[in-house]
Amino acid sequence: MNTKALIMSIAFVGFSITAFGQKSALNSAKSDYDSYTTLKAASPNLAEPKIKSAKEAIDKASQHDKTKNDPLTWTYRAMIYSDMAAAPNADPGLATEALNSLNKAKELDQAGANKANIERASLMLAQSHLVKGVDFYQKNNFVEAYKEFDKGSTYAPKDTTLNYYAGVAAMQAKDYKNAINKFKEVLPVSNFSNLENVYANLSYLYATQKDTAEAIRIAGEGASKFPKSSDLATREIEYSLMAGRQKEVIEKITAQMTKEPTNKLYPFYLGIAYNASNDTKKAEEAYKKAIEIDPNYSDAYTNIGGLIMNSGIDLYNAANKLPANKQTEYAAAMKKAQAEFDRAFPYLAKTVELNPKSEIALKNLKTYYTIKKNEAKVKEIDEKLKAL
Repeated sequence: MNTKALIMSIAFVGFSITAFGQKSALNSAKSDYDSYTTLKAASPNLAEPKIKSAKEAIDKASQHDKTKNDPLTWTYRAMIYSDMAAAPNADPGLATEALNSLNKAKELDQAGANKANIERASLMLAQSHLVKGVDFYQKNNFVEAYKEFDKGSTYAPKDTTLNYYAGVAAMQAKDYKNAINKFKEVLPVSNFSNLENVYANLSYLYATQKDTAEAIRIAGEGASKFPKSSDLATREIEYSLMAGRQKEVIEKITAQMTKEPTNKLYPFYLGIAYNASNDTKKAEEAYKKAIEIDPNYSDAYTNIGGLIMNSGIDLYNAANKLPANKQTEYAAAMKKAQAEFDRAFPYLAKTVELNPKSEIALKNLKTYYTIKKNEAKVKEIDEKLKAL
């Protein structure tokens, strides 16, 4: 009997069994995890033991000399841990281990054989942060929600949902700079379902940062892409009026009035634009149109009353500048001024009726009674102003 040959044969067989044993841990992890992904949607109760056994097996494989440098080991470990990290109330350590495994897989996978699964693990890790972010958001912890969404976007930088959620959370946390950056990431995604909202939020954010020009540009771009959006059209008009671009925006207001003839805001804004352009006649007509749409629209009453009063005051001041020998002209000018004051009165009175505690409404009406030398009414209004 050849003893030497027998010993060598036994040693060879023993080596084969050991190698197979350690490879089987990786194979078991892979098999159990693949079963888990198949079962988790339809049969969560059956799937749960599979992910646990997959974790135990992959941990063994990641520590053994024969499999610890195999990129497949770390790829599956990244996927398993990422999947577990995405569960509600998951241990934060799972996400850390998933990230470590992901980085190890990328380092070892020089040939790119595991590229698809590495990307899959990255997306699952992003999903784990998405889940945590939503949980924080629902608890109104917007700062932590933003951090989680932002972390998620580092693994999936082009993920529209993560960037959008991060923008919303940052805006709620009043972190306007990061909110702008996140919404800008979403803006080029033309088929995003919430793109209209992105334009609205972004225009608002630029306005808060005193960048009115950019707020107008974004609102205008959004209004062009979403011509049925009343919100974006209104924002563009409002920001344009704020920026002193009254003449430029008149045409857009008129066009919007045609689209929404029952919206009182547009004739009101048209009145502001015409008034700023010194076309008081058209301004008055526009304010009256707003009141036709809403007979209790106090802002329109305030503006038209003030506009007519200012016209009367201009006539009044001009009359007082006439020389003493121009009595006929003075009397005619004063008559016109008084007629304007009387024409303004119904609007001034209506404003106070609608808003009895409005300081500006009371002061405008006081001006009227002061001009009319009605001391009793002036005193009455003074008492109301003191009581505010």
